[in-house]
Amino acid sequence: MSKEIQAPAIAVERGMTRLVFEDDFESLDTFDLQGTGEKGYKWYLTRAFRAKPLTKDDFRIENSVLYLEQHDSLYNYGLCTYNPRTRQGFTFNKGVLEFRFRIPHYYEDKTEYTEPDCGGPAIWSFPIDKLHDTALEWVEMDWMEYWGTYDGRFPEGYYTTTLHHSRRDTMHQGQTFLANNDERRGVGCLTDAEWHTMTFLWDEGVMQSWFDGMPSVVQRYENNITEPKANVRAGDPELPGIYTPMNTQHLPLIINGAKNNPLEIDWIRVWQK
Repeated sequence: MSKEIQAPAIAVERGMTRLVFEDDFESLDTFDLQGTGEKGYKWYLTRAFRAKPLTKDDFRIENSVLYLEQHDSLYNYGLCTYNPRTRQGFTFNKGVLEFRFRIPHYYEDKTEYTEPDCGGPAIWSFPIDKLHDTALEWVEMDWMEYWGTYDGRFPEGYYTTTLHHSRRDTMHQGQTFLANNDERRGVGCLTDAEWHTMTFLWDEGVMQSWFDGMPSVVQRYENNITEPKANVRAGDPELPGIYTPMNTQHLPLIINGAKNNPLEIDWIRVWQK
């Protein structure tokens, strides 16, 4: 690329200055539009969990901005950097993720706001063994999940950054969410339709985020503990052992926009050591 991409300060501090993934959305050439599943694409339309692939009507690029407005939410599963069918694509374990985005609060005529009906735009991830439906234990990372005004209870709108630690119940082959999901809310940050930058550090024992350079969420956890201690409360600054699967799992990037609330992304990047 002609322009130099600077690593954020936290990436430099942690020695994570190797740019391993980036997209400025100059064109759709790096999108697997034909559903080949071949190596070399940055974004795949094929989705896991027997979901229908995305279509070209769900997204577009204009003036180096990706517009996402998919019509089939399916757990907010949109474009993904990994194809679960052919097992090709980008995944990472630890690093710094950063993206510039906005959520325009208008629909079609740009005058009337409509509450999102697909859970809101989101940038998030499952580990790849969860996408293959073979995971026995995993941590879902919801880096940014927007929820609108939530029936008027949050008139300024709000988003959440959430970690979910889950296990498969081997007897019932179902998903069990433990009582230690950690959800942090940010209120009144996304209703102005301005561009924002979110930065996330994922390192051994810590997940930390910044919103427009201001510290937003931090979740620390002890290593080498396979079982969480009793009576651990969600939202505690340190949760012993609960999120240790994060240390070994490999995640793709998943991005989506809702039908009535598009997500616009200017660029997205990942740095590692």
